[in-house]
Amino acid sequence: MELQSALRKLGIQAMRPFQSDLLEKLQNGQDIICLAPTSAGKSLVFQTFALTSEKLVIVIEPHLALELDQVAKLQKHGIPVACINGLMPVSERKIAIDKIKSKELRLLYLTPEMLQNKDLKQIFRNMDIAGIMVDEAHAISKQGAGFREDYLKIGSFIDALPNRPIVGALTATATRATEKDITEKLHLQCPYRHCAGVTRDNIELSVTEIGNGLGGRKDADIIEQRKREKICRCLNKQRDGRIVIYCNTISRVENLYEYLQDKGYSVEFYHGKCDRKPDRLRAFAQGDVKIMVATNAFGLGVDIPDIRLIIHHSPLMGLDDYVQEVGRAGRDGKKSKALLLWHEYDFTINERLIREAQMKLTGRELKNRLDALKALHTYAKNEQDCRWQLIRDFFSEDKGKRCKKRCDNCRFK
Repeated sequence: MELQSALRKLGIQAMRPFQSDLLEKLQNGQDIICLAPTSAGKSLVFQTFALTSEKLVIVIEPHLALELDQVAKLQKHGIPVACINGLMPVSERKIAIDKIKSKELRLLYLTPEMLQNKDLKQIFRNMDIAGIMVDEAHAISKQGAGFREDYLKIGSFIDALPNRPIVGALTATATRATEKDITEKLHLQCPYRHCAGVTRDNIELSVTEIGNGLGGRKDADIIEQRKREKICRCLNKQRDGRIVIYCNTISRVENLYEYLQDKGYSVEFYHGKCDRKPDRLRAFAQGDVKIMVATNAFGLGVDIPDIRLIIHHSPLMGLDDYVQEVGRAGRDGKKSKALLLWHEYDFTINERLIREAQMKLTGRELKNRLDALKALHTYAKNEQDCRWQLIRDFFSEDKGKRCKKRCDNCRFK
């Protein structure tokens, strides 16, 4: 298919310069690594590659929510696309597999776990695959022993194919250390690198410490109540658009959901172990509910344009994760806000999770995660410096000028 025909099929008038550049590299057989902000249009690169190459492109996504969102949008444009996941009925999976075998599909969305399915791997060995595109590629750097280990098998899967496909890694957030990790684990070969800045000019950042002077354990109930009161004040002020509230544990998600529901808010919740995932996602995407309370299982790449407010009930595992989730706001370019709530004990919990429970990392990987958590801690405590400058510095970018009015530290100076 000619490029202009592919763009018309996707409902796009023209590509941005960086998209055209990356597409050209893929068409010339070169691996790519693309670092560009949320909503910049990274997905269009591999979608047009699939249509113009007229061969199958496998897209690796971290979450079912992202798969379903991407596939639904492409199907509306008549793109030959499918996803295969463990929640699909056997009959639907068979239809998708038949389409793969008949070479009808151009795009196939899978999680890293489904990529290791024995039946699918056998089918792929007998195919000429144009490309393997790893979306949200920063996730590769956060996996390890006992936690989504199949992310670490993607490189070996690629190497085992009879004809090596072109490989792409795309993400909105990656430090230099993360980028190196992605390149090594995916076995990228002399990749062409595109790197845009992380700054989002339409997002206003702010931070609020909750319960300064209170003990994290003995005063946990008081701190939680104060966080909830702050969240409700923010919800009452936000009249337009939709809102996402992130929590760092499943229990916090469900407890906050029940609290807000009892208060009469239009709310849904989402996490990796909840049921009815497609229905919950659809209710929020279609505007049936205004507020989504979720873990980081929700949101990666989900294209909902009018999210106006992102609230973090508690800090994440690092400044890179935080910037990634803040980027869900304002995908339509309109002004939006991001608020981080924190107590000192939150960071104590997160450090313990990194060291002991979550990823079992060692050496360089452990250091990178602890450095990212320390950077988020510094970001939260800092009441003087421009927050966008702090973020750019963390990602090894030129700090540039203060943002003036797009963070609380600049707005109140």
